[in-house]
Amino acid sequence: MIQIQKKSEQFNTTIFNGRFVVNKPVASGFSTAIAPYSNLFYWSHAIALEDCEFGLHPHEGFEIMTFILEGEVTHFDTASKVWTPLGAGDFQVIQSNKGIQHQERISKGTSSFQIWFDPNFYEAIKQEPVYVDYHSRDFETLSENEIKTTTYIGGNSKVFARTPRLIIKKFAFDHQTKISLQLDNNSSYTFYVLRGSGLADNQKITKDDAIRLSNTQQLDIDFTGELFCIQTPTQLDYKPVWIP
Repeated sequence: MIQIQKKSEQFNTTIFNGRFVVNKPVASGFSTAIAPYSNLFYWSHAIALEDCEFGLHPHEGFEIMTFILEGEVTHFDTASKVWTPLGAGDFQVIQSNKGIQHQERISKGTSSFQIWFDPNFYEAIKQEPVYVDYHSRDFETLSENEIKTTTYIGGNSKVFARTPRLIIKKFAFDHQTKISLQLDNNSSYTFYVLRGSGLADNQKITKDDAIRLSNTQQLDIDFTGELFCIQTPTQLDYKPVWIP
């Protein structure tokens, strides 16, 4: 199954009186097209049009990752008890487990992802919370078949994710490239267009569109730009928290 999600078909909203603009390719309670799947519960892309601040607030059970695409986010939480600055290419991992509170200051012009995973919620809430930040210098970019690939989670990455069988990568195509990306038939994927345009499965894609796939062995693309990719198992060994 291959499904193209245009930005207009995602959940789009603003907060802070329009100062924080959000589009969500994965979210609960809006439409089946963007509903949670596998262990991926929530995915928000946000742009701060002015400086914004989220006050101290709690999380529990979920593994929450924030990727800074542009700009800067300064983070505080009750596990580390310090303010941590994160810049473009950096990201944080919050394993909220039995409970953590955190706070974020987001600089004007910042573009970021916040992504929530269910690592087996009912087991996670028995564990102590953990916060770790990573920096762009921690990740190597490899070039093969004219594609530059940065692996954030999976393979030889230094990042520990509590969420099982999770792989997160970024693919960069410096010029128009026509290729078949080989996929794991037992995995589900969402690709997000960070920049650029082209074709995916002979359908037009452009910035902020998403591509959702499952039970598929390849994705045929003709594209220039960057794709951010999340790979999760199609079948889980546990029931996700959002399924009654």
